[in-house]
Amino acid sequence: MILVVDDEPSIRRFAARVLLEEGFAVLEAADGEQALQIVEAGGVSVLVSDVVMPRLNGVQLMERLARSHPQLPVLLMSGYAARELQGMGIAAPCALLTKPFAAERLVEEVRRCLGGAGPLALAEEAGA
Repeated sequence: MILVVDDEPSIRRFAARVLLEEGFAVLEAADGEQALQIVEAGGVSVLVSDVVMPRLNGVQLMERLARSHPQLPVLLMSGYAARELQGMGIAAPCALLTKPFAAERLVEEVRRCLGGAGPLALAEEAGA
């Protein structure tokens, strides 16, 4: 299951649709607090999160999950460049997508975060 987190509905829906079309199971969250609840319920294999969000931003979410779910890959999406994020002291996520990004790039980075595994591997893992 891929969890897409973004407070901007159009970006969240775009990312979710792209991943669904590739065969991934997808859940959506509008902010970090909602995302935490979904991750705690279980079944999330990769978190795809915006950096700038209200309540709990993507960096804070990543830091909290690093303590409670250290093996969960996090792919951050941001309008900021990677160098700017490093300057802000943001730890390295599994990947960083700079907005705007192409659908193919999102799929490529999600697969990389999964170690090359695709939707079928996730389904088999969930059924095991």
